[in-house]
Amino acid sequence: MTPALLIALALIGPAPVGPDSVPAADSVRREVEVRETVLRHAPDVRRCYQDEGLRRNPELSGKIDLELTILPTGTVDSVNVATSFAGPGQHEVTTCVALRARNWRFDRGPYAVETVVFPFVFTPEERARMGSLVTAAR
Repeated sequence: MTPALLIALALIGPAPVGPDSVPAADSVRREVEVRETVLRHAPDVRRCYQDEGLRRNPELSGKIDLELTILPTGTVDSVNVATSFAGPGQHEVTTCVALRARNWRFDRGPYAVETVVFPFVFTPEERARMGSLVTAAR
């Protein structure tokens, strides 16, 4: 019985290193590798929504755009969160997701600094549907 969570990925491309500088590497991580890393951490995002959001507001739904700047070492250098949530629990969900995402690790390699955006869509509807299915199965 988990709330619905939709994850999409948009690769913005390498983040500028400076006005006149050239990145040390000219490749970016493959989209599938970035997506796999995010999917590996999807349960963390779902827990933030359940524990911080739905606990405060059972009707909380909306979308967050999680923007990560990833260094060649695979560490997340910065996290920005834009949200379309409204109501109690919104701030707690976005703070939780940002804190967790800051500790995600991507593959290390000869990559340029890159910025990626992950839209996460949250809805409590699946929880209600799953609850009625369990009740009907008994």
